[in-house]
Amino acid sequence: MIEILLIPVITAAVCYMLKNYRLISYVSLTGAVTLTGFSMPVIFSSMSSPHEIMGGMLYTDALSGYIMALVIFLGLVSAIYSIGYLEHELKVGLTDIAGMRRYYALLHLFIFTMLLVTVANNLALMWIAVEATTIVSAVLIGFGFRKRALAIEAAWKYIILCTVGITFALLGTFITYYASTAVMGTEGALNWTELKEIAAKLNPSTMKLAFIFVLVGYGTKAGLAPVHNWLPDAHSQAPSPISALLSGILLNTAFYGIMRFVSIVEPSTGEFFTGNLLIIFGLISIGISSVFILVQDNYKRLLAYSSIEHMGIISLGVGIGGPVGIYGALLHILNHALSKPLMFFASGKIQAHYGSTRIENVNGVLSSMPLLGTLTFIGALSLAGTPPFNIFLSEFTILKAGVDKGLWLVVGLFLLFVIIVFYGILSGFGKMLFGTATGLKSESAEEQSVKGAETFKLPNVLTNTTMIVMALSIIALGFKVPDFIDSTIKTCINVLGIR
Repeated sequence: MIEILLIPVITAAVCYMLKNYRLISYVSLTGAVTLTGFSMPVIFSSMSSPHEIMGGMLYTDALSGYIMALVIFLGLVSAIYSIGYLEHELKVGLTDIAGMRRYYALLHLFIFTMLLVTVANNLALMWIAVEATTIVSAVLIGFGFRKRALAIEAAWKYIILCTVGITFALLGTFITYYASTAVMGTEGALNWTELKEIAAKLNPSTMKLAFIFVLVGYGTKAGLAPVHNWLPDAHSQAPSPISALLSGILLNTAFYGIMRFVSIVEPSTGEFFTGNLLIIFGLISIGISSVFILVQDNYKRLLAYSSIEHMGIISLGVGIGGPVGIYGALLHILNHALSKPLMFFASGKIQAHYGSTRIENVNGVLSSMPLLGTLTFIGALSLAGTPPFNIFLSEFTILKAGVDKGLWLVVGLFLLFVIIVFYGILSGFGKMLFGTATGLKSESAEEQSVKGAETFKLPNVLTNTTMIVMALSIIALGFKVPDFIDSTIKTCINVLGIR
C-alpha cells in the first residue's frame, strides 16, 4: 500500500528535475504505468479482504479499491493524453520547459492526493487529503495555457469556495469524534472502521448535525448544487487532461467521503434523514445543471455543468438507497468516469483545431476530423443518457430504485430534468458535429506544420488509441455489466452496509 503512495511522489520529483520535454513526458508515462502495475495486486486483494497498516491509519477494502482503481486508470489515461497536449502547447508557444516540469510534477502529486483519500481510514487524514487535492489542483487549473487571466481567476474562486466549504467538513469530523467519546470514553475514535462498530450507539442528534456539516463540506468539493459555483469556471478553464481528472474522479473522491459518513451516521439516525438530504441535494443539482446546460454557449462549460448533473444523479442514487439504488450510484460513478474524461479529451483537440470553446464557432467536426467527431458523438450520446450507452443503464437502475420505493415525485422530477439534459447536450454538440466545417481559426504556417507533423507521431497514436478504448468501453457497458464489475459493486454495497 505504501508503494502506491510513493510512486506518484517519486515520479513528480523526477519530472520536476528533468529538462528535456520528451524525457519528462515519458518519465511521467512510465510512472503512471508503474503505478498501475503495483496497484493491481492491492486492488484485487482488497476486494476479498480488507487490509490496514500504520495502526489502522491507512486501510483498503472493496470500496476504497474501487475508487482507487478509477483514480489510477484516469491518472494513466491523463498522462498519455498530456504527452501530445503539452508538446503542442510547447510548440505553439503557450508554455515552456519550466511550465511542463511544473505541470507533470503537479499532475502526479494530484494523483497522490486522490489516492491518499481512498486509503485513509482516519477521517481527519481523509480531510487533510481532500484539502491537499484542492491546493494541488488549483495550481493546475491556474495554468490555463490559453487564457491565463481567466484560469487564475477560476483557480482563486476554486480555492476560496472549496476551502470555506471543506471547513464545514472539518467541523463535522470534530462533531463525529465528540459523539464517539460519549460511547468510548475520553478516547474517542476517528478511524472509520472503529466508528462503524459503534455507529448504532452514537447520539442521533449529534450525528445529524455532523452529517449536515459533512454533506455541505464535501458536497462543495463534489460539486453538488447549490454549493457548486466554483465548478463551471474551474473545469472549463483548466487544461483538458486536468479537466478530465477533475470531473472524472476528483468529484467522486469527495463524494466517497460522504458515502463513508452515511454508513456511520445512518445506524443511529435512520435511513430517512441521510436519504432525504441526499435526494434533495441530488435533485437540486440535476435541476440547476439542466437549465444551464440548455442555455450554454461554451462547450467546456456545458461539460462542467454536466458534471454537476451526474454528481446529482449519484447523490440521488445513494439517497434513494436500497441495494438497487446504491448499485446504480456506484455503477454511475464508473460510467461517468469513462464518459466525461473522453469528452474533455475530445474538447481539448477541438479547441486546438478551431481555436475557440464557443459552440457557434465550431462546425462540421465529423466531416473535418472523422475519428475525433465519431468519438465525440459517442461521448455526447453517453452523457445525454441515450440508450444503449453506459450512462443510460446506471440512470435506469437508479430510476428503478425510485419506482420500487414508490418515490413518484422524485422519479417524475428526475425524468423531467434528464429529458432537458438530453436535449441540451445533443443540441449543443449536434451543432458542433454536423454541417460544413467553418469558423476555423487562422493558423500560422508554423502551427500548420506542427499539426501536420503530429499526424503520425507516437503521442497522437497513444492518445487516439486510449480514446478509442474508452469509447468502446462506453458502448460495451451499455449492454452488459461484466461479472467482475458486478461482483465488485455488490461487495462495495456490503462494505458500506447502508440500507
